[in-house]
Amino acid sequence: MSLSRLVNKRSVFAVLALAVMLSAALFTARTLYDIQHYISTENATLQGTLVRVASPNTGRVFTYLADVGSLVRRDDPVAVIDIPISASLPAGGGNRSTFLDARDRLAEVTSPVSGVVVSRSASAGDSVAPNQTLLTVVDTNNVWVVANIEETKVSRVRPGQYVEVYIDSLQRTVDGMVESVVPATTSTFSLLPPQNAAGNFTKVVQLVPVRITLSDHAGLIVGVSVRVRIHLS
Repeated sequence: MSLSRLVNKRSVFAVLALAVMLSAALFTARTLYDIQHYISTENATLQGTLVRVASPNTGRVFTYLADVGSLVRRDDPVAVIDIPISASLPAGGGNRSTFLDARDRLAEVTSPVSGVVVSRSASAGDSVAPNQTLLTVVDTNNVWVVANIEETKVSRVRPGQYVEVYIDSLQRTVDGMVESVVPATTSTFSLLPPQNAAGNFTKVVQLVPVRITLSDHAGLIVGVSVRVRIHLS
């Protein structure tokens, strides 16, 4: 191999090595910058207020005016209940109501909030008792994010900090703000809190829930996963 070709080959290797070193340095610098200025996690979900829509009277579900997936506004009728005026006692005991009598009263059941119907607990024709749930509605004006942050990092989180919230289901980012840091770890709310009485105790980093409000609630689906990036400055 000629000397010139050997020199050229070494030059190429040197350039490649320098490029790798620069890339590693830039990656390290970027990582350190992110650690100092942001806290990020994918352990976060959208949550919302679930509102029960119940029958105010004993009766039978005559019909539904909204079903799962329906958008409803506050005070919109969502179901009609057939309320029997008279009831008689059958020979075997127990109550017996006669429905669809000329004297029966049809009563509308309305939604107390604007939102989306997410479940139905009774079908048309079913008998229902007072305060029995007919539908469940997610209040779309009251949706938030709960992000679980490691206890070693949560001391840097403060109410009012700006948050980028990437919603996987919508593939878009929504502006958010830290509302509060829950003064308890997620394990506190579990059915079987961890017991540390054993001699072979292993320390596990605990997670602290952080509640984040959102600037835009359009199209949000309660329960989906999100990614959050909290700006520390």
